[in-house]
Order: sequence, then structure tokens, then C-alpha cells
Amino acid sequence: MSHSSSMGIRSGPGGVGLALLLGLLALALASPVLAAGDEEPFAYDLAGELMSPFCPGRTLASCPSPQAAELIQKMVVQEAAGASREEVVAMLVDEFGEEILGAPPARGITLWAYVFPVAGFLAFGLVAVLVLRRIVGGPPSPANAGVIDVAPVDPIVRARAERVPDASVAERAPGVADDPGVEDDELARIVDAEIARRA
Repeated sequence: MSHSSSMGIRSGPGGVGLALLLGLLALALASPVLAAGDEEPFAYDLAGELMSPFCPGRTLASCPSPQAAELIQKMVVQEAAGASREEVVAMLVDEFGEEILGAPPARGITLWAYVFPVAGFLAFGLVAVLVLRRIVGGPPSPANAGVIDVAPVDPIVRARAERVPDASVAERAPGVADDPGVEDDELARIVDAEIARRA
């Protein structure tokens, strides 16, 4: 048998087993400490979420009352004693009522606090869709699908659109149909006639 001079642990099959056993034992003892270190403290976060029974409309964290500071310390002590977040909240609800939660629980009459906003949003959306459909005119009906409703056309626009180059005009006056000045003169005569008619 040989001994390790630096560690005092025997080398060989028995010494390795003993070292492995000591390592596992140290790991087992350290794991609860490591696990407790992984949890984040919740008391101060909870103080920022819960409403203060001493300062209406303020959270415990923002309440300047000394009683609020004492209640926060009580929550910290409960947490240090090993109480879970849910247990601390249940203790506070038992002591001060559900008003401390800030938001009403989703049951009974307070369920309407959650239902009304959603129902109102859906109703508003439906009304908006119906109004917009009516303004736009809605989808075309199958009977009128191919018919286009045309507003009355101004006589000046109609005269210009109905004017088609006629071969007989080109034969009578060669080069006249290509002259834009003649077209403008004709349009001017139509406009003048329409203005005179309306006056």
C-alpha cells in the first residue's frame, strides 16, 4: 500500500473510491445551498405589485406610511423563514382582504371586469365593420355585378368623346384632321355654345 504524500489519500482502487465518495457527499451537501441561491427574493417584487392597505391607490413599495414599511419587513421575514410567494400572498389576503391584490380575481361578480372590455372591443369592431361596409357600399349584388353605374356626363366631354375621325372630313380637307389647331377651335366652339346655353 502506498500513500499519497500530499493529500493523505491512498492511491489504488480503495483510495479512488473513497475520494469519489467524499466528492459525492460534498456535492450532495452543497446542492441545497446552491438551489436556495438560485431562487430570487420575491418580497420586494411583491411589495411593488400589491396595493397598500395604508395608502389608497398606491402599492406597498410606493406608500410612505411606516405601517407599509413594517408590512414589507414582515414579508421579507416570511420569505426568509421559507414561505413561498403564494403563502405570503395568502397570508396578506387573509389579513387585509382581496383589495390588496390590485386586480380583482376572475370569479363571481368581478369576472365582469374581464368580460366587459373584451366584449366591448368585439362589439365596437363589429359596428365599425358594418358602418364601413355601408359607407363603401358593400359587396356588389349578383344582379348588378356586370352593370356599372355612370354619373351623367358633361356635354363637352361627351362631344369630345363621340368625335371620331371621319374619312369624309379628311377627304374634303386634306391635312385638316391632323392639325391640332382645328380640333381646339372645334372644342372652343362647343364650350362657347354650352356656356351660352347655360346663361
